[in-house]
Amino acid sequence: MTTRAVNGLQGLAALIGITFGLLPLAKLWFGANAQTIWTRLLGAMSETTVHVLAGGTVCLAIVAISFLERRRPPITLPEDALPRRDWLGPVQILCLAGLSAVGAELLAAYAENTGNVLALLFALVFFMALYGAPALLARELVRRAGWGWPSLLLLALALGIAQACLIDQSLFSADYIGYEGWAEARQDAFIPMLSISANQAWSFIVGHVIFSFGAPIAIAEAWRPHRAREPWLGPVGIVIAVLAYVGTALLVAFDPSSRSASATQFIASALLVLACILTAWRIGRGARPVAATERERSSISPLAVFAIALVPALALAMDLFAEGWAAFALNVTVTGAIGALVWRRARRPGWTVRHIAAVALAFLVSRGALAFTYFPLAGQVEAPAKYGHNIVMMLIVLIAGWFALRPGATASPAAAGDPDEARP
Repeated sequence: MTTRAVNGLQGLAALIGITFGLLPLAKLWFGANAQTIWTRLLGAMSETTVHVLAGGTVCLAIVAISFLERRRPPITLPEDALPRRDWLGPVQILCLAGLSAVGAELLAAYAENTGNVLALLFALVFFMALYGAPALLARELVRRAGWGWPSLLLLALALGIAQACLIDQSLFSADYIGYEGWAEARQDAFIPMLSISANQAWSFIVGHVIFSFGAPIAIAEAWRPHRAREPWLGPVGIVIAVLAYVGTALLVAFDPSSRSASATQFIASALLVLACILTAWRIGRGARPVAATERERSSISPLAVFAIALVPALALAMDLFAEGWAAFALNVTVTGAIGALVWRRARRPGWTVRHIAAVALAFLVSRGALAFTYFPLAGQVEAPAKYGHNIVMMLIVLIAGWFALRPGATASPAAAGDPDEARP
């Protein structure tokens, strides 16, 4: 069995384990809304049966991953070469998980825990599991299977839909956790047929793609460019990430405030998640990474890319047209234009992981800058605590960005040109 086959099968086993691990969530919703054949099937299962099925499948997935690891072909090294332990690897993994937590929730500073140190420490750990763990798993699957950024972004889209539509179900909520202005914002660009706001759908789902998953992964990979296309997690790390994600997702899903989706909305959202995963697999199969050589220097520096990307990123963050259909059209147009320009430039020689990180950093900085302009949507937070929070979170992002774009850092030939991907 080849190394690539082992990597791909391990990723598949992890996905199956996650899917069945979420069965208790499906039981919770479908059992309470028996409207279709699928909901009636799950509703007929006892709580014990659902939990045994979920737990058994997760255990089997873990066993399969361990078994496949033993089938991995040995790495042949020269006699004088001794493998060295990568002590920075775990640090890079934890920092990626932490950056995902910051980008997803803490950087925006909209919750009542803003400025509360103890509450923020708990939130950091919790959100590292809720957002950082799936970010690591998505990245691991893509890198083990030899896919590229198009597939990675599609998996991030699947995770974003799952978070907003299946886990916390905020997209379908009329007044989520009592946040100020939520109900009014939901009425702008409202789609009665789907019972959602187009603006909120774009903000929540695409926001997760960028801030929770895509941008943190891009910046973290640029910290050590020579490992950008390598797997980071072993079997134990994969198991820990799966358990952390499933556990926190279930905690959120079982919260009474996360009970907004109808059975139809839940099923449609689950199908969209599945479609994104299958599309990522289909695109990934045809991807051919194009590695730049050291002689192929880019005509534009990563710092220049950051400065250029920061302008449209700030325009998106500022919501220049408030919350109506004009704002939705602007968001779609600007985001699509940025994506098209990055895709075009990435297909030229000299584009490296540092350039990708520069675009990601621009979006995180824009979100952090916007957070200075408003107070939390819930709770009473004093100005010193609020601005202190903003400054600390912005410093975390800037430090992470500096390590990704620091002067003198160069991308190795194997890591350059990643998005590398699929040429027709």
